Amino acid sequence: MAKGTNGHTWLTRSYNFIDKDPECDVFRTLYQKEHIKETDLAVLAGLSVSTVKNMFGGQTRRPQHATFAKMAGAMGYKYGLTRDDSPNYEREIPKAREEFKAHKEALRKKREREARRSR
Repeated sequence: MAKGTNGHTWLTRSYNFIDKDPECDVFRTLYQKEHIKETDLAVLAGLSVSTVKNMFGGQTRRPQHATFAKMAGAMGYKYGLTRDDSPNYEREIPKAREEFKAHKEALRKKREREARRSR
């Protein structure tokens, strides 16, 4: 698994994005192929126009799952999970536990530093 920018991997084990959820770009691409207006997509999906405009315009960085599901349905897609890998749990669970332990330790140290500074 790739390390996060702070050297800790637990928070970024399976998914990492910097400024927005990459699904926003996936949906913008699908929407552009449909050749409909944002307002029409919003009406079809049962969403506010501002929700759609903000997602495609970059103001909304982490839309709710329900937003993606509604937009997918409005464009004739099924939004769901598909398996593309069979994880090796025997190998990954111990690694994840160690990474989580290191993450908790880093948080503990950060709290201690902040407490010392505020004294």
